[in-house]
Amino acid sequence: MLKRIALCALLLLPALSQAELLLGIGYVNGMVGPNLEWAWQRHTAYVQPGAHLGDYGLEDDELRWVAGMRYRIDQGTTVTSGFFTGLMVGDLGGERQYERLGIGGELGHQWMGNYLRLTISGGMAVLEELRERDLDVEPQFLLGVTLSVRR
Repeated sequence: MLKRIALCALLLLPALSQAELLLGIGYVNGMVGPNLEWAWQRHTAYVQPGAHLGDYGLEDDELRWVAGMRYRIDQGTTVTSGFFTGLMVGDLGGERQYERLGIGGELGHQWMGNYLRLTISGGMAVLEELRERDLDVEPQFLLGVTLSVRR
């Protein structure tokens, strides 16, 4: 799986070199980790590896991940405050015992400062079926927050 992600990143390298890179920290449905985001004029792409946040801090279980794309819906640019919509994929199940992949959509708002960017979003995802845990395909609410540093 990591080989496929690395191959996709290499194929996207020319497009990524034209974008502004934002580095920060993110939270999505119980997972916390570094947030890497590439911003073009009206859309962004991001990847967030991380760990599950438990009652006593970060759990040192398997690596979790979320990736997605966002688009400004109010005709603004990615360097101004405003609303966005997006698609995301990854471990959206919010469980620390097992990985449960899903795909979903989000709606959110970003606040831009000279050097910081804060986003808050909510949405809905569809989670995969896990037969070994007797879990059917089901919906999942999403909550995401990121704080990133801009150059």
